[in-house]
Amino acid sequence: MEKENTATLLIVDDSPTQLLILRNLLEKNGYNVEGAVDGENALSCARNGKPDLIISDIFMPKMNGYELCQALKQDSRLRSIPVILLTTMSASESIVKALNTGADYFVPKPYDEKYLISKIKSILATKALSENYDHKETMEVVVDGVPHTITSSRHQILNLLLSTYDAVVQKNNELDEAQKELREMQNQLIESQRLSAIAEVVSAICHEINNPLTAVMVPLQSRLRHDLPDNYRKDFEGWLAMLKRISVVVKKLAELKVSQTTSAGGDFKMIDLS
Repeated sequence: MEKENTATLLIVDDSPTQLLILRNLLEKNGYNVEGAVDGENALSCARNGKPDLIISDIFMPKMNGYELCQALKQDSRLRSIPVILLTTMSASESIVKALNTGADYFVPKPYDEKYLISKIKSILATKALSENYDHKETMEVVVDGVPHTITSSRHQILNLLLSTYDAVVQKNNELDEAQKELREMQNQLIESQRLSAIAEVVSAICHEINNPLTAVMVPLQSRLRHDLPDNYRKDFEGWLAMLKRISVVVKKLAELKVSQTTSAGGDFKMIDLS
């Protein structure tokens, strides 16, 4: 087991389901995990046993993720604990608020499990270095036309900017995968429509063949019921056998359907005409 995997992580979420999913993921990767159902509960847990990292949802009752960050950073014993906020990253103001309340990192929801584990390992590996950059500065910024005053360390700002960049890259990768799947579905649909059109044409042709075929077979069958010279009978029987064979093939082709020509993956299926 890797050294950083012995760390204790505190996870905070008011959803029991999401809390269980995250706990299982982290424990599967070798971490010690403590859980809290809201910000107040998390703050109490952090004071009772200082965790190495806190992962928190934002929207919770009693004390939300921003308020939890602010309370942690105001406590001299707890301010060095890195905090990851799980968020949808829906607005620039979220970043401004996170900076002012002391959050260190963003991870977008729904999160990619591999990305989250990689982020945790990176944060824990550089935790000691981060503690040396605690000097805060105050600056004025304008976000979406609204002025804001930010009080934060340069290291925290860099961490949040990198987290934002990571989130954009991750969403772009997800979009690329979705577009790839969409193109594959479109190709399958086009192939299905093409085979469907072929089936309709073949069915129409078979119908046109069947009518004159029947018109020839019925008189032949009628003549074979009467006495005929042996050479005529042999010829008529041969012709009738060929026409019956053609009739069987035409019938199979006439019954051709889209479900018979394509599988779920759009692959062509052979029709047995024997």
